[in-house]
Amino acid sequence: MFKYFALVCVFAVATVSAGLIETHHVVHEPVLAKVGSVVHSAPSAVSHQSITQVHSKAVVSPVLAHAVKTTVHSAPVVPVVHAAPVVHAAPVVHAAPVVHAAPVV
Repeated sequence: MFKYFALVCVFAVATVSAGLIETHHVVHEPVLAKVGSVVHSAPSAVSHQSITQVHSKAVVSPVLAHAVKTTVHSAPVVPVVHAAPVVHAAPVVHAAPVVHAAPVV
Protein backbone atom coordinates (compact mmCIF):
# COMPACT_ATOMS: atom_id res chain seq x y z
CA MET A 1 0.00 0.00 0.00
CA PHE A 2 2.88 2.35 0.81
CA LYS A 3 4.41 1.74 -2.64
CA TYR A 4 1.11 2.66 -4.30
CA PHE A 5 0.84 5.81 -2.16
CA ALA A 6 4.46 6.76 -2.96
CA LEU A 7 3.84 6.23 -6.68
CA VAL A 8 0.74 8.43 -6.59
CA CYS A 9 2.67 11.14 -4.71
CA VAL A 10 5.51 11.08 -7.24
CA PHE A 11 3.00 11.32 -10.10
CA ALA A 12 1.21 14.23 -8.39
CA VAL A 13 4.47 16.14 -7.84
CA ALA A 14 5.53 15.52 -11.44
CA THR A 15 2.17 16.76 -12.71
CA VAL A 16 2.19 19.90 -10.57
CA SER A 17 5.79 20.84 -11.25
CA ALA A 18 5.42 20.42 -15.02
CA GLY A 19 3.90 23.91 -15.30
CA LEU A 20 6.67 25.50 -13.28
CA ILE A 21 9.31 24.83 -15.91
CA GLU A 22 9.48 27.49 -18.62
CA THR A 23 8.77 25.89 -21.97
CA HIS A 24 9.11 27.16 -25.51
CA HIS A 25 6.72 26.10 -28.23
CA VAL A 26 8.59 24.70 -31.21
CA VAL A 27 6.83 24.56 -34.57
CA HIS A 28 8.22 22.37 -37.35
CA GLU A 29 7.00 23.52 -40.75
CA PRO A 30 7.52 21.09 -43.65
CA VAL A 31 9.11 22.80 -46.63
CA LEU A 32 10.96 21.69 -49.75
CA ALA A 33 14.57 22.67 -50.29
CA LYS A 34 16.41 22.54 -53.60
CA VAL A 35 19.36 20.19 -53.13
CA GLY A 36 20.74 20.03 -56.65
CA SER A 37 19.95 19.30 -60.28
CA VAL A 38 19.98 16.17 -62.39
CA VAL A 39 20.91 16.63 -66.03
CA HIS A 40 19.32 14.20 -68.49
CA SER A 41 20.32 14.05 -72.09
CA ALA A 42 17.40 13.24 -74.35
CA PRO A 43 17.28 13.51 -78.10
CA SER A 44 15.07 16.27 -79.41
CA ALA A 45 14.74 14.92 -82.95
CA VAL A 46 15.40 11.57 -84.59
CA SER A 47 15.20 11.00 -88.31
CA HIS A 48 14.04 7.60 -89.58
CA GLN A 49 15.47 8.01 -93.03
CA SER A 50 18.78 6.85 -94.36
CA ILE A 51 20.64 9.58 -92.49
CA THR A 52 19.92 9.73 -88.78
CA GLN A 53 20.71 12.93 -86.92
CA VAL A 54 20.25 13.15 -83.17
CA HIS A 55 20.13 16.63 -81.70
CA SER A 56 20.80 16.26 -78.01
CA LYS A 57 19.30 18.74 -75.64
CA ALA A 58 20.12 18.70 -71.93
CA VAL A 59 17.09 18.51 -69.67
CA VAL A 60 17.63 19.84 -66.16
CA SER A 61 15.25 18.61 -63.49
CA PRO A 62 15.59 19.92 -59.94
CA VAL A 63 16.11 17.58 -57.01
CA LEU A 64 13.92 18.52 -54.06
CA ALA A 65 14.30 17.20 -50.56
CA HIS A 66 12.20 17.66 -47.48
CA ALA A 67 13.64 20.20 -45.07
CA VAL A 68 12.38 21.09 -41.64
CA LYS A 69 11.97 24.74 -40.76
CA THR A 70 12.03 25.18 -36.99
CA THR A 71 10.42 28.19 -35.35
CA VAL A 72 10.72 28.81 -31.62
CA HIS A 73 8.02 30.95 -30.06
CA SER A 74 9.04 32.57 -26.80
CA ALA A 75 7.44 35.13 -24.53
CA PRO A 76 7.83 38.75 -25.68
CA VAL A 77 10.29 40.93 -23.82
CA VAL A 78 8.51 43.48 -21.65
CA PRO A 79 10.46 46.68 -20.99
CA VAL A 80 10.85 47.71 -17.36
CA VAL A 81 9.23 51.05 -16.52
CA HIS A 82 10.86 52.97 -13.69
CA ALA A 83 8.88 55.33 -11.48
CA ALA A 84 9.54 59.08 -11.56
CA PRO A 85 11.84 60.37 -8.81
CA VAL A 86 10.11 61.62 -5.68
CA VAL A 87 10.63 65.30 -4.79
CA HIS A 88 11.24 65.51 -1.05
CA ALA A 89 11.18 69.31 -0.58
CA ALA A 90 8.60 71.00 -2.79
CA PRO A 91 7.90 74.72 -2.21
CA VAL A 92 4.35 75.58 -1.24
CA VAL A 93 2.87 78.06 -3.71
CA HIS A 94 -0.56 79.67 -3.30
CA ALA A 95 -2.43 81.53 -5.99
CA ALA A 96 -4.32 83.74 -3.50
CA PRO A 97 -3.36 84.95 -0.04
CA VAL A 98 -4.72 82.98 2.86
CA VAL A 99 -7.34 84.89 4.91
CA HIS A 100 -7.05 84.03 8.60
CA ALA A 101 -10.06 86.05 9.76
CA ALA A 102 -13.10 86.95 7.70
CA PRO A 103 -14.78 90.34 8.34
CA VAL A 104 -18.21 90.15 9.88
CA VAL A 105 -20.86 91.96 7.80
